[in-house]
Amino acid sequence: MWMPKRPETLQEAEIESFFIEDCILKMLHAQGATRGSVLVQMLKLPAGLVEPIISILREKDFVAPVGGGGIGGGMGLTIGLTTKGAEYTAGIMERSPYYGPAPVSTKIYTESVKAQKFTSRLVKKKHLDAAFGDIRIGQEYLNQLGPAINSGGPIFLYGKPGNGKTTMSERIARLFRQGMFIPYAIESNGEIIQVFDEKVHIPVPLEALPDTHPLKANPGAVDPRWVYALRPFVVVGGELTLEMLDLSYSEGQLSYESPFQLKANGGVLLIDDFGRQKVKPTEILNRWIYPLEKQMDFLSLHSGKKVAVPFEIFLIFSTNLDPNDLGDEAFWRRIRYKIETPNPTEADFKFIFQVVCKKNSIEFDEQAYKYLVDKYYRAASREFRSVHPRDIMNIVCDHVHFFGIAPKLSNQLIDLACASFFGMEETKLAAEKKIA
Repeated sequence: MWMPKRPETLQEAEIESFFIEDCILKMLHAQGATRGSVLVQMLKLPAGLVEPIISILREKDFVAPVGGGGIGGGMGLTIGLTTKGAEYTAGIMERSPYYGPAPVSTKIYTESVKAQKFTSRLVKKKHLDAAFGDIRIGQEYLNQLGPAINSGGPIFLYGKPGNGKTTMSERIARLFRQGMFIPYAIESNGEIIQVFDEKVHIPVPLEALPDTHPLKANPGAVDPRWVYALRPFVVVGGELTLEMLDLSYSEGQLSYESPFQLKANGGVLLIDDFGRQKVKPTEILNRWIYPLEKQMDFLSLHSGKKVAVPFEIFLIFSTNLDPNDLGDEAFWRRIRYKIETPNPTEADFKFIFQVVCKKNSIEFDEQAYKYLVDKYYRAASREFRSVHPRDIMNIVCDHVHFFGIAPKLSNQLIDLACASFFGMEETKLAAEKKIA
């Protein structure tokens, strides 16, 4: 297992002392007097590397103690900017206002992603059975999906709306949910790129790890600039633009936020509602032709320079549109696995409905279920959709709680729920029959 080793010197950390000095001064400028131990936590560096820097700043008369001391030595001191320090900090804030976790080099980050890429376990049938164990999926579908996942992607899921393409993608992501180390930030050509995103990267608590896990055996040996988190699952939909696939520059911090694909390294990236973006599907794929083939991406700095970063993601495209409308032959050659997500069979639909009833503590009734299928599906010539049981049952639950009705499936509840759920569709069908 790859682990980032705790640096004992600035040379091992591959970071210059002036960077830490400047960060400390900017932190004090922004937050006022701060305890040394808090500065260490903000910098994500070992105390042994930060304490000598604080001493240097004191010698320069940039900072001075304003309280604390005793237990904890320098880390127990509360320090603040001196007049001289405040004047100096005003100048460096204009040049670079970034302060926060110390970055790791792009070189080390690239090595970490390559070392942690998801290749050690090939997906087997038992893995898919476990990931999809709580939903009803046809064996034929799983037989297509397994090899597609093993290929490393990208894969393309298509089919009618409401049949679980997003759910399928979430279950695929479960296969990638082991932990990996992710840096708070990386550095390239003096520029800071923020990688860790608390909305995407979910830290794994130490107590949740098995006793045999290397991290649990010696957590103090790990570089604190890294977070051990679940492999990411990133979803982006119709809002995606080409600009969002590059670095986003923050004028206020003079640093960069990572694009979706960089945050998704080591995990799964789902492009949902593919084809509904403002940018053409071919443009999105063309943007990723090189990264998909070489597992490296090139991102643009505001200076015009490019930074090479790893592109080790499992990429999933999902759409409700006709695939023939999204690309030509050259387009589809680059996506080897195209898998249709079909409508559920009647047996599968009933199974899903029973599971949803149980989950919502609604007693299933065979006669009421038959009434639902006969009236709202067979008589209406309506196709089954995997998402319908969930949506209908949500409305059933709303009526049960509002009217104080017994939590048991009934014809009355079916009519109340379906009048709302299929209301506009029913009106449209009635109008079409009237015209006919």
